[in-house]
Amino acid sequence: MQRPLPISAAPSVGPFVLMDHFGPVPAPSRKLEAHPHSGIEVMTYLIEGANEHTDSLGNVGQIESGGAQWMRAGRGILHAERNLLDRATTMHGLQIWAKLPIEEQDGPPQYSAFQSEQMVEWKTSGATVRLLSGKMDGRSGPMDLSSPAFMAHVYVDAEATFEFVFPNTAHEYAFYVVQAAEPLVVDDKARIGHGDMIRFETGAQKAILSNPTSQRAQIFILGGEPILTSLHFSGGFVLDSEASIEKAYTRYHTGEMGRLDGVPF
Repeated sequence: MQRPLPISAAPSVGPFVLMDHFGPVPAPSRKLEAHPHSGIEVMTYLIEGANEHTDSLGNVGQIESGGAQWMRAGRGILHAERNLLDRATTMHGLQIWAKLPIEEQDGPPQYSAFQSEQMVEWKTSGATVRLLSGKMDGRSGPMDLSSPAFMAHVYVDAEATFEFVFPNTAHEYAFYVVQAAEPLVVDDKARIGHGDMIRFETGAQKAILSNPTSQRAQIFILGGEPILTSLHFSGGFVLDSEASIEKAYTRYHTGEMGRLDGVPF
């Protein structure tokens, strides 16, 4: 597994504070055991595979390749995920965390499953775009995050160039290379290979990405309104102060976040 976000040079991109890239690997049979979250939205986007979500609200949701699990943790929720080995034997995808605005960190938790056919997909010059969240080329993605945000999975054609015009120049953006046989070229100067991320500060107008290889490449684009408040991490909690983290742990241990699979004991 790779974790391109956070890194010291980029603790966040827009509201996004964590990205894990897993696979492609044979699907493990083990379950991601029940654990708590607070203060964030959690997205699991499956490029390939099938999994099931359960949580302390009683929700159960299943997705397959191209789908996404979405959970707004709010003041606290427990969830677990397991791979559906009868539907897919390979797992490949991204888990992404976005920090909630302060005014929504104490709100009620929510959950939705988005199937592959709900994603907005189209062919553009040099690439195929799958839009998850935000707006691009007059289209809107199905996932409505709490902060202004953008997420897209882009397949860049072999020996092709893809031009991305930033939807909002007041926002930050980043390209993450999900898969590439050789390094891709950004704006005729920067080279980014498999597992690399390049970040664009506010004010940028557009970026031109070239794939010089004979194989199609994949990138994931993140973006959104920059975080202007403090960031405090502890386990699955991301909040604005250490005091808020302590309160979240109290809610978890007293069962206020609910219980799932015997957790908390």
